[in-house]
Amino acid sequence: MSKYSIAKQCIADAFAAADQEKINHSDALEALIITAIAEMTETAGATRTAEIIDYELRNISGVLDKDFLRAR
Repeated sequence: MSKYSIAKQCIADAFAAADQEKINHSDALEALIITAIAEMTETAGATRTAEIIDYELRNISGVLDKDFLRAR
């Protein structure tokens, strides 16, 4: 199982739990992102975490287009 498959399963599990608790999916994702950033900072450090966030923000804004490189 790839790291992306694991992450997608975590999201599916979060959505299922959110549905049971009547929590909006976007709110559940926001909480997941905030929690993931905090955990990433603890495990990989602030600099690496900031690099990852910056990369993803540039990808969202259209500056980068490297999604095709990721095994999803």
